[in-house]
Amino acid sequence: MKISLVGLSGCGKTSIYSTTLGGMAPMDVKDLGPTVMYEVKSHNYLGLQISLWDFGGQEKYRQSYLETPKLLANTTILVFVLDLHHPEDFKKADNYFKEVFSAIKESGGDPRIIIFYHKYDTEEYPKEQLEGNLDKARELPFISEIDPESFITSIYRQEELSEVFRQILISDFDELRDSVEHAQKHLMKLNSKIIVSDVNGNVITHSIKGFSTGIQLREDLRDYILSCNVLRENFLTSDSASFSAISDTKKLKLHIFSFVLAVLIMVDEGAAIDPPEDIEALLTDMKVFAELIIDASREE
Repeated sequence: MKISLVGLSGCGKTSIYSTTLGGMAPMDVKDLGPTVMYEVKSHNYLGLQISLWDFGGQEKYRQSYLETPKLLANTTILVFVLDLHHPEDFKKADNYFKEVFSAIKESGGDPRIIIFYHKYDTEEYPKEQLEGNLDKARELPFISEIDPESFITSIYRQEELSEVFRQILISDFDELRDSVEHAQKHLMKLNSKIIVSDVNGNVITHSIKGFSTGIQLREDLRDYILSCNVLRENFLTSDSASFSAISDTKKLKLHIFSFVLAVLIMVDEGAAIDPPEDIEALLTDMKVFAELIIDASREE
């Protein structure tokens, strides 16, 4: 799966990547420099091989992409990022989007098109003006012509932005999408703090209030899952396994299913304990989910 992030310089493409798949906090991306030409980041998400192409938006680079259409070839999902803070550039962005789309179509491509109405940051920009800019953006000629799927995004609404990416990545797999929705409803009924991720630490869903690390778990949890997965593979030699850790104040249990899915359950001392049958029901569902992931990766 190739995802191409396209937009004018400074529209926030690299920050979008960094706060979702890159695992960075919004405050950490302020010093990021402009992308030179393009950068390719590879990820394994739920067993799906993803290449995310971050195309620099400076004018000299934009022209080179159009003159070298093979760079955009084989794009599965084309994400146009439109900066709501700079309405004076809307027309230029609209023309650029049209040129990029035409170049891909002429080379035989047929990507899914998504618009990010980005930098919906009311803390740093007057809300009324921002709403006016959003209305103008939606009426741009190319956007009106193709009527693409669209999202209103901001790196400061990190959990929402990460959820958008999760939707995009699994939207073509109906059973995966349905399983994620089912897991989210199940988690709402439980008291335990639970994170469902793949074994690479990509968050799928969770039940922790205030938890927001983009799609990527923080580094220490990713390392823990990786270490347990290595033990599962090399010492237990099984597709699935469980690991426990206990301190004076916390209990943690990690379940790995079919070497692709991780379910991390955390219980604080004194917290309400979920009935064992409810936890077992969740784990049974996640075992089935892991099997669906394997089937989807084979289809991909």
